[in-house]
Amino acid sequence: MNDGPRTPFSDDSRSAIRRAASLRAAGDRAGAAAVYRDLTKTHPREAGLWALLGDVLRDMGDPAGGAVALQTASALLPNDHDIAVEWALAELEAGNAKAALAILGKREHAMSNSARGQSVLADAYRGAGHFGDAIKAYRRLLALTPDNINARISLGVCMQETGDLDNAIDLYETALKSNPDAVDALTNLGLAISTQGHDDKALPFLQRAAQLDPHDPATHYNLGTVLQKLERTDAAIRCFERAIAIAPQEAKAWSNLGNARQDQLQLEAAITAHNKAAALAPDDAGIQWNRSMTLLLSGDLKAGFTAYEWRRRTATHAPPSHGSPRWDGKDPNGLRLLLIAEQGFGDAIQFVRYAPLLHRRGAEVIIQCHPKLVALFATLDGAPTVLPSGSTIPRVDAHVPLMSLPYLFETTIESVPDAVPYLHAPSGAVLPPPHQGQCSIGLCWTGNPEHPDNAQRSCPIEMFDPLFSRDDVMWRSLQFGPAAVAAAGYISNDPAWAACLDGFASTAAALRSLDLIITVDTATAHLAGALGLPVWLLLKFAPDWRWMTGRGDTPWYPSMRLFRQQSPGDWPGVIANVKSTLKRELNI
Repeated sequence: MNDGPRTPFSDDSRSAIRRAASLRAAGDRAGAAAVYRDLTKTHPREAGLWALLGDVLRDMGDPAGGAVALQTASALLPNDHDIAVEWALAELEAGNAKAALAILGKREHAMSNSARGQSVLADAYRGAGHFGDAIKAYRRLLALTPDNINARISLGVCMQETGDLDNAIDLYETALKSNPDAVDALTNLGLAISTQGHDDKALPFLQRAAQLDPHDPATHYNLGTVLQKLERTDAAIRCFERAIAIAPQEAKAWSNLGNARQDQLQLEAAITAHNKAAALAPDDAGIQWNRSMTLLLSGDLKAGFTAYEWRRRTATHAPPSHGSPRWDGKDPNGLRLLLIAEQGFGDAIQFVRYAPLLHRRGAEVIIQCHPKLVALFATLDGAPTVLPSGSTIPRVDAHVPLMSLPYLFETTIESVPDAVPYLHAPSGAVLPPPHQGQCSIGLCWTGNPEHPDNAQRSCPIEMFDPLFSRDDVMWRSLQFGPAAVAAAGYISNDPAWAACLDGFASTAAALRSLDLIITVDTATAHLAGALGLPVWLLLKFAPDWRWMTGRGDTPWYPSMRLFRQQSPGDWPGVIANVKSTLKRELNI
């Protein structure tokens, strides 16, 4: 872009131009802008003046105003690619990535050798979410400027966004070889390594970033997020509080502070933080989701399930939908309703209890669920039609995700539908071998290894060793696959018993043959509770929302007892409690 006018000016205009430049150099951008604006009135067709006005407006933090001025300059000199690049950059700074792409797209070939042009183009592609095109543009930029660390980091970010974490990490590490104190590289490297599941390895990079740039709230927020995943909750809280002290309007920091307070079971403080986050970002579905978790854990089911409806707008928890209207909770009499199972097996088992209630209110109920649950759900009262996911659905009047039913029924602790059993072992299920004399206890110590919280909610099998000392108890493993094999030295099952754990229908029959089920928080707990069987549930310190806090029972399953950690990771205390309760109540 030219630094001055393209055509001769009067002495007064030249003096004004020099005065504007001096004002700008002295930091008086507003004064410079006023002079340039006056000059554009007297010289409306001078592109250079419009470009200078746009440039100073951007410096003042008004990129939208700068874009308007630069658009005028570009209209006056349509073949000036430099002005077009600055106009696109102003649009990008104003948050209009698509507008920037529209400006540069038709000039892309002409700018092939322009480092600034490729830089703005790449940033525009990235801002618009076109990461594949951004990757190509950043590579062209690096070919022009091989030592451009920012371009290398930005290329890594795009790789990270597309899931190519290995190449992203390589790019960040290369950037750090050139500049070991590059905060963006340190931060993104730490986040990429954390995404790979190596939070302990990610931590030093995020700590270094926070040390180098202590005034950036994001460095503390990112560090706190990884510390929280490492269960270093006190340190995480300090990080979130630092981020909030720097940027009190940062909603995500407030939300994560609420999550961390929830992990400490400081629920009042957690709800306060979540409410603050929701007030700052009322349309952020992730923040509302976090808030719902704490409300439900606190026992405020009505408010919690209301907030839980925000999951429909999240990327990770949105329920399946259907082409029919969504049921609004009004009188279902005469309606054919499709209930769609969502999330995990345990969630589906817990909330399918509402299907008989709809049947009693006059609805014809159709349930769509995972194929492994079809035979089990077919035992519900009212004989609903149960179809596996992916199958053709007959015509229905409306649909509803299963986990929206507590909201639509306005469920509170007092009104939880608690009639059990509401599920039954299907006829024809494989029956376990009979046992005589001994007390038979089923044990489930771990859940789905793919569950993000499985490591925390699972209790290592060796922790149960104090319970295995009695010869008059027949312990039955309720595990299958690698977990059952790994526990062979502690608890074993004959092949006939293992065959009974092939699917939920046969597992239901197996559970009915036991005197007691002891389990961590898995689908097995829900199945036993839905069958109305005696089940003892072992919970981590900050449990899943449905188990609430401070109670040894649950309104969801009357036959279930809860054994809670009194501090994070205290499985020995839980097992000691179980052992003493067995001795006291069952004489075992």
